[in-house]
Formats: sequence, C-alpha cells, structure tokens
Amino acid sequence: MTNKIHVIAHTHWDYEWYFTSNESFIQLCYHVDEVIKALEENILDYYMLDGQMSIVEDYLEVNPEKKDRLMSLIQKGKLKVGPWYTQSDQMIIRGESLVRNLQLGIELGDSLGGADRLGYIPDAFGQSIDMPKIFSQMGIDKSVFWRGLSSDKMEQREFFWESEDGSRVVAYNIKDGYFVGVQLIESDDSEPLINQIKKDTASSHIALPVGGDQRYVDINLKERIAGYNQNLTKDQLVESNYDNLFSEIKSEGQELPTIQGEFLNAEVSKIHRSIYSSRFDHKYLNDKVERRLIYQVEPLMAIADRIGIPYKKELVDKIWKLNLRNHAHDSAGSCNSDKTNQAILQRLIDADQLSYSVVDYLTRKISESRDEIKENQITVFNTLPVRRNQMIKLKVSLAHADFAIYHKGKKIAYEIISVEKHSNDPVRKKENPSPESYYFESEIVLPIELNAMGYEVLDIVEGEKGADSTQSVDENPFNHIENEYYRINCVDGQLNLYNKVSDTLYENFLFIEDSGDDGDNYDYSPPEKDRIICLDFSEGHVQYVKGELESSLKISGLFTIPVNQDERNQEEYNGEVPYECCITLSQGAEGVDFQLDMENKAFDHRMRLVVNGDVKADQSIADTPFGTISRPVIDPNLESWQKSGWKEEPTGIYPMLNFVNLHDGQKSITAFSKGIKEYEIIGSSSKGIALTLFRAVGYLGKPDLLRRPGVASGNQFKYIETPDSQLQKKLKFKFSFMVGDTFSEAAAFTYYQNYAVSVPYYQHQSLNQFTTTLKYFVMQPLPETVPNSISLFDAAKVKDVVFSSFHKSRDGKGFVIRYFNPADKKIDDGGEVMCLKAIQFWGFTNMAETLNENETYQSETIQLGAFKPKEIKTIYIQFS
Repeated sequence: MTNKIHVIAHTHWDYEWYFTSNESFIQLCYHVDEVIKALEENILDYYMLDGQMSIVEDYLEVNPEKKDRLMSLIQKGKLKVGPWYTQSDQMIIRGESLVRNLQLGIELGDSLGGADRLGYIPDAFGQSIDMPKIFSQMGIDKSVFWRGLSSDKMEQREFFWESEDGSRVVAYNIKDGYFVGVQLIESDDSEPLINQIKKDTASSHIALPVGGDQRYVDINLKERIAGYNQNLTKDQLVESNYDNLFSEIKSEGQELPTIQGEFLNAEVSKIHRSIYSSRFDHKYLNDKVERRLIYQVEPLMAIADRIGIPYKKELVDKIWKLNLRNHAHDSAGSCNSDKTNQAILQRLIDADQLSYSVVDYLTRKISESRDEIKENQITVFNTLPVRRNQMIKLKVSLAHADFAIYHKGKKIAYEIISVEKHSNDPVRKKENPSPESYYFESEIVLPIELNAMGYEVLDIVEGEKGADSTQSVDENPFNHIENEYYRINCVDGQLNLYNKVSDTLYENFLFIEDSGDDGDNYDYSPPEKDRIICLDFSEGHVQYVKGELESSLKISGLFTIPVNQDERNQEEYNGEVPYECCITLSQGAEGVDFQLDMENKAFDHRMRLVVNGDVKADQSIADTPFGTISRPVIDPNLESWQKSGWKEEPTGIYPMLNFVNLHDGQKSITAFSKGIKEYEIIGSSSKGIALTLFRAVGYLGKPDLLRRPGVASGNQFKYIETPDSQLQKKLKFKFSFMVGDTFSEAAAFTYYQNYAVSVPYYQHQSLNQFTTTLKYFVMQPLPETVPNSISLFDAAKVKDVVFSSFHKSRDGKGFVIRYFNPADKKIDDGGEVMCLKAIQFWGFTNMAETLNENETYQSETIQLGAFKPKEIKTIYIQFS
C-alpha cells in the first residue's frame, strides 16, 4: 500500500516564553511578510499560522496595507488562520474563557476570509475532557494535538475523541510533535523520518508537519519534497493541509476507534503535571478576572442594556482579549522568563482594573438613575440567575454611628464587624478637622434574600438603632466558634472541626505542609534530601471573634522553616514566614470559609494546605471547563513509567478549576478555591486533600529532576534564572470547605458560585468620596429614570444543572444564557427558567450562537428539558 504523506508547512508561534511578546512581535512582522510572499509566488502551496488569530491581529495593526493581500490568501485557502484567538491552556482556564477565545478567533478569522474549523492544539500541556463538545458546539469537527495521549489509552493516531454527551471530533495525534518534519529540511536520510511518522497509523494518509517555534518559512520545501520522493518507493510526499488530510482519511471509509476522557499523560512528551502551581500570584489574579468577567461584567452589562445603557460589546471584547493573551499555554503556566512574567502580570492588572471599573461604573450609573433615589440608599446587585439567600458584607459611610437598615419595608438585622471614624475636610499638614466633618465608615454583615439577575434597594435610616450585635473578641484558649453545622476550635495549635449534622469529629483538620522543591517553573520535584515539615499553629496568637451572624477564628504568628535547601539538608530552621489565618462561620452557611495571608521569606520550597479528611476513596472528583472528572488517587502507570520510557513521573498531582472532592459511602469533603489550581490526594487507608498554595523556585528549566529526568524543559542549553518565581512577597489564599456525607456535582457548583461571586453594591452618599475609584468625580444620571428594582429571571425551578453565563449575543440582537449538566448521568428534566421581562422568542442554539429560527418559542418560560451526561445547552433570548 502506498502511503500519502501530507507535508504541512506551518510555524508554531509562542506568544511569549523566555522572550516577551514585544520581542517576538518584531520577528512576527517580518515573518508574515515572508509568508505572504512565499504563498503569492507559489514558493509554498499552503501555510498555517499556528491556529491563533492574535498574531494576525498584531501584524495587521502595524501593516494595515497588507490586509487585502492577506485576505486574498485566506479566501483562496492557501493561508490557514484560526480558530483560536490565542493557543490556550485547557487545564486551568475556565470553559467560558475557552468559548470566548474561539468566538473571537473565529469571528476575526471569518472577517478576513474564513477561519479554519480545526481544533488545532500543537503544544498545550494536556487536553481537557470537555474539548470535543466545545469544538462540536463551535462548528469544529476535527482536531489535531500533540501532548497527553498514552498508548494504554489509544495506540492509533487517528480516532474519534468523544465527550460524555456523545458529541465528538475526528482527532489526529501528532505524537512526534509539530516540529518532526524539520528533518525533511535538514536531513537527506528519509527512511528514519518516514518510519517514525508511520508508526501507529491506521490510515494511508499521514501528517508530516514542517515547522517549529518561531521558525522561518522553509522556501526550499518543494525541492526537499521532490528529493525525498525520488528516494521513496512505497510512500509519496505532497504539499497539503489538515483539511485535505482529514478529507482523505474520511474517504477511506474505515471505522475509527472512539475514546473519551482527558489526555494528561507524559508518555510521548512532557506534560508538566505540576505547572498549575507555578507563580500563584498570576493564577490568583487570572482567576479573579475570569470570575468577574463571566459572573459580573457580562451580566451587569446585560441588566444595564435592558434599562437603557447600551451593551458595549467592543469594550467587553477588549478586556477579554487582554486576558486571553494570558491564557496561551506558556503564559497560563507561567513557565517564562521574569521579564515575560512581569508583562503577563501587568496585563492581568490591566484586565483587573478594566473589569473592576466596568462594575464600578455600571452599579453607580444604575443606582444614581433610579426613579426613587434617596440619600444613603444602597443598591445591591445579584448577577446570578437564582435568588441568593445568604450573608453579605457591606461598607457604609454615614454621619451617625447608629443606623437601621430596611429591605422592602422590613427592618433587617445586621452585625457590625468594625467601625472607623474619618474626616472629609481637605488634607492639611497640621490636621485639625472640624467636628461636623466626621463620618463613620462601618463594615457590616447582614442576611439578605435577593431576586435573580437584577438589583434592589436597601434603605438606611440614620439615628435609629439597628444593629442586633457587634462582634466581640475572646482569647480563651478553650473556646470555639460555631454555627448550626460546625464547631471549630484551636487546641495546642491543632485545628479541630466537629460536624454537628453527622456527629463527626475531624481532629487536626487543617495544617500546612512545607517541603523542599528542586524543580523549576514547569514542575515540582522533591530534592534528593528533603525535610517535609508539618506546620501547626501552636506558636500563633489565637482570637475568637464572635457574633450572632458571623464568627471567626483568627490566628497570627510565624511559621519557622528552612530558609533554603542548604538549611533543609542541615535540618536548620532559620526562616520565618509571617502569617495571618482567618476561619469564618456564618449562620446558615454549609461551608467553612478560610483565608490565609503569608509573606514568603524562604527559597526553593513548596507549601501546601492539607485537609485531613479521613475519607476512604480511591478516586477524586474535580471540576473541569464544563463538568467534572473522576481521577484515580494513584495513577495506574506510576510503577512502570520509567521502564516504559515516559518523559516524566505520573504522580497524583492534578489540575482543578475551583473545587475538588473526596467521598466514600460515609464522608464527603469538598475544597473550593479562588485561584488555587493544583491538588493531590494523600494518605494511605484514610485520605485527605493537599492543595498546593505555592511553589517558590528560581529557574525556568532545570535538567535531571527526580520526577522528570533528562534535558531541561524550556531551554535545553542555558540555565535561565527566574528570581521573581521565588515569590518573595505577600500572598493571599482564599478557600472554603464543605464537610458532609454525600456529594452532588451540581450542588458543588452552586455552592462555589455563591461563595466566590461577590454581590456588587453602591451607596448613594456624599460623605465619603472614595468608596469606589471614580466616585470623587460627578456622574450624569440617565435622561430617563430607571426602575427602583429589576429582575430578569427566576431560575428557582432549575434542577441539577449549572448556570454558566449570561451575556448579549455576538450578533448584538439578543441574549444568551448557558447551562450544563456537570455529572456523567442523564438528567430527565433540567427544569425551567422564567423570563420576568417580555420576550419575543427564545430557542436553543450552540456556542457559535447559530440559531434555527424555525425552532423558536414565544413562551416566557424556558423549558430546559432533558440533559445528556455532561451536556451543555445554550439558549438564545430575544427580549421585546
């Protein structure tokens, strides 16, 4: 049988790495010029620009005169672009971010002549379980990837990659890498190369990608192909592209095998299973920006649009693009030089400021445009499509220390956390504020029930006694905090948790583990001589802050650990890490909130928070972009990886987006995080969850690690120091825990959203001009007043499915709301969403927002219907 070798010319364009995007950009400008010339002069038949549009956008920004020539090549199918905006990581990036990435990439590619509908992932560090359904819903039916697939899951290169809901793509695994074809250019020995790429192929049509990182255009490709063909008897090389490859594989008519799951194994390439904890400061800020964009900015813009404030799609896209550039696989992993990581951090800060300012502006604009606005009223916003009945924290600025709060005419209780007295007199060198200039800034906590997807008003009456209690401080070492679910205390430095519902005591429930780290920006690796230290709070100062609505256990002190690996080897402990730990219980809350602030002053070490759960389970469950995944506590390849020649050890370190769960028939523990992206299940008979807080390391890549033998990752020829990655700075960690006896995937997502999505609010007052960044400046209210309250939806009858997003449609004519089934079982009825504003019609669409206008409904009740396992449903809504 004659094999047809499809030679595919391309470049893999790392957006940034040990170089910055600015440095790479200069080369890009000249590179694309060369690509255009090579295609126009038929030096090449086809060329692929790495499947990402951000580099095309950057090129056209400074070469606008080349747009028509570029479009002509794309329209003719000679230049392949898209569908991504950036080559995204998939393991620690939210699902909605992946969708926006593809939406923006496809739209930009189509505007230039047509984005390639190929799920092209040449270098991402693992493939998410959810990618087949994401691709399918974006109109993409084929995928090419390199990393993560091991032979115990699939030996063949060509197969169907399927999601649990049945959606699937035809996949081709370029297991030799996107750079394998460079041998065609650099070596005359054809037999080793052809044998290499033919291995494990079932089709007679075989891919030979010719390209590499920031590689130039191989202008002698036709000559090299002709030279090889003269020496080949059974095989023939042809210039081609992936569309042609898949078309010819399909034409053979052979039945391809099917596989489900994620690809996160390092048999054929490094996978960097512990990259999720590099540069925690980046991970934390990206998580914060993603969360705000999805759960606050987009819904707030939609709410504002319904009352006369136009939805600024281009503004939202600008922020998304800024953050998506941080999602490129190296950028998200933070496996970069310090100068590159500084640029990433600045983009994250910029995106944080922009997204915060959108929330700031819209909450104020709506508040000050209400038709019944009064002094000191607080407008509170719920940006989720369900009613929220929970404790919220507010800061209010008032002339009087005493005040009452009313909601819908009913006086509600609140609790004072702290009060500060300020003056709003002009600042002078010699301060002598006038008595009438003083005001009180009070931080309070109060229980409230808010209607879904909208806003409502709290009335404040000054001078009227309103607070039922003020939190008090107790330093009795035998004391505790409690609510109706838990009792927590600290005895001899050990945190103990008693679950009242199940009558279960968890002794030493939480502690910190510190160990050495001989790894690099890519991977954790234990030193040859390690000292693992279990840190308790025995030297800390303990306070019990008690209230009727909320109570906290606060501990402050120093963790004493080795300063560096030399001290660790000598069992010396001269490093001091200051910390403040706060554990909070709220009345009615089923979870325990935890915040840990630390200032890292040690080097080459890893710190983890261990949840000592005493659960007998051999599987963990973590959330993924649009669902959950069950993973073995012990990887089945752990014993044989070295014998099998794997590139790195398949330890039980795994990624998570926001939560991880352990449960057996009697106990269930779920850990939720804001920014922590890595976990490992530890223990023998009874197991707990280790959340990696951070790793402090000093090199981009190092060779010959215990977990990753061989050459250094990143750059094989030079040690690149990254002292910033030692994280000598203050770090803030936020997480929450639920302890019980059962686990529900949908309930876990719901809990996370209520925990992690804050309630925006705005107080109408003039005493304190700095409650928000821009409050100092005046704002013009809308010409027509807006309702005193509004609610767009009531999703109280939604069952067992998870809200994913709500935003204006890409065409600007309607809105879309998305839900998904997070579990691997069918849901017979996902319930209904009530639209509380008049609509023209609604209908099911896909992530590409392609609507069949013949299948729409005029009812204001959206019946979600049945969900297949892990299925995603997107609904298009046209309001009246």
